[in-house]
Amino acid sequence: MKRLHVHSLLPALLIALLVGEYSSSDKQPATEAVLVGPELPAAPICGFTHVGGVPSQLLAQPVALRANVGQFPTPTSTKNPKAQAYFEQGMAYLHGYSLVEAARSFHEALKHDSTLVMAHVGLSRVYLQLEDHPAALKAAEKAKALSDYASEREKAHVELRFAQLKAVDSLSNQKLLNDYRNKVYTAVRKFPTDPELWLLSGNSYEKFATGRGQGSTTGSIAIYEKILQFAPNHPAAHHYLIHAYEGMTDYVKALEHGKAYARLAPNLAHALHMYAHDLMKTGNVDQAIAEMKRTDAIERNLYASENYDAMYDWHHIHNISLLALSYQYQGRIQEAEQLVKERFAIQRPINLERTFYNKMGYPTLLIQQNRDAEALPIADEMTRGKTPGERVIGHYLLGMIALKKNQLESAKASLKAAQTELVEAKKIAQTDWLNAWLDPHPKFLAALIGLHDPASREKGLADIRKFQASARDQTGPDPWIEALFQLEMIAQVAYQLKLNDFAEEATKVLAAHDPYYPGTHFALARIAELKGDKPTAERERQLARQGWSKADAVFLAQNFPKNK
Repeated sequence: MKRLHVHSLLPALLIALLVGEYSSSDKQPATEAVLVGPELPAAPICGFTHVGGVPSQLLAQPVALRANVGQFPTPTSTKNPKAQAYFEQGMAYLHGYSLVEAARSFHEALKHDSTLVMAHVGLSRVYLQLEDHPAALKAAEKAKALSDYASEREKAHVELRFAQLKAVDSLSNQKLLNDYRNKVYTAVRKFPTDPELWLLSGNSYEKFATGRGQGSTTGSIAIYEKILQFAPNHPAAHHYLIHAYEGMTDYVKALEHGKAYARLAPNLAHALHMYAHDLMKTGNVDQAIAEMKRTDAIERNLYASENYDAMYDWHHIHNISLLALSYQYQGRIQEAEQLVKERFAIQRPINLERTFYNKMGYPTLLIQQNRDAEALPIADEMTRGKTPGERVIGHYLLGMIALKKNQLESAKASLKAAQTELVEAKKIAQTDWLNAWLDPHPKFLAALIGLHDPASREKGLADIRKFQASARDQTGPDPWIEALFQLEMIAQVAYQLKLNDFAEEATKVLAAHDPYYPGTHFALARIAELKGDKPTAERERQLARQGWSKADAVFLAQNFPKNK
């Protein structure tokens, strides 16, 4: 297992508290006693024309109540049943990373009860995830202004908003992060039956104060697992455990929680998508594709019925990206190409520095399919992109094309340009997100250059082994499968360069990463042939054919020519 971190003794103390005081019932009261005051006027839209790149008008657009999106009883001070229902819908969408729908639900709750403090707290959390700190702070201030209508527990939630935002404002400040964690701990001790506080406590033990369940530590896992002992049907706890166990490369355990999340929230796009993550990693790519197609249908129906552009939902880009990679896994290149072309064309109003994520899939697929002439002008245009990330990927792609032509000096020049742009990209990045998404590409090019260059072959082999180790450490769904294709290419290049011993070694690394992949069986067959083991070669080749049974005819002809 990997990435086991414990930041302090607080998680253990929280567990002890949970065991002693948490109610064993899933059912929480919908309301709680508060001070009663006159009804306030309806809360205005957040006051910004855009929040995190999304039009405020869209975030406040009316929304209907929906079933099965991951709602869980979450007590508030409201006496209005519709306000309560919309609030719980907002929390379900918030925990499911459907940020536009979460904001719409919280705004709708405020239309039914303008004094609902927790709806403003929810909006503040949404805006933080949209990476709009001023809007998140303004929503927190609105919640604080309504303190006369809040219970003591709700006031604790408001206080936590300011503590988290202060820590987010200085992400590298460990003291502020620890202060936030301590405040969460204090709130949990005071209100031990509040599941939202427990979830926040799990989130707070991530590396950064922006933690939202995607970078869990062992302390976080212990908290989420303990919550499920008392509330086994809490969708958010299952969701965060999927991410946690993926980070530990325990994909079987992650799959268990993915299945539960999909069962508890069958109409929530991200719940189905999360289930697909680990179906893919445990060899059931057909079902993973089915879940991602269901995810895609939910999203496209939503955009059509609610009349807004897919570009405002980050999740759509992510889902079609992973779906395309899964099609590629099966050799279904035409279907993959359709999705990566769509992804390439989508604008990115949020997180502009990550535009390269939209752009890189299409030209990468073209290069992998030996359609370099089509990829070349796209890569060249990306080297003049508006963001450093685009330029990194553009130079990387040009280097890959040059390397395929054995133009080593040109490839080295492209690598140098990519590395220069990477430095610029990291200067403007708010977190270490780019380390996971951008770093592997120049490193991959550098490793392949070293492998190709006879003058520095020994160093090249050392470098490429370092890259392989780094690729094997990728646990997120997109990086994991992108690493798979990169490891496959290393084994293929080693074979083409007649580095037979290293080709066998590289194939074993590929098999360790994913023993189910048809390309793994294809590479194993190639090594068996080199060693004169015809029965093994034939068996592995048949397994590759079986795994690629749905592949395009062109793909099959390239990999299984009739004259062989």
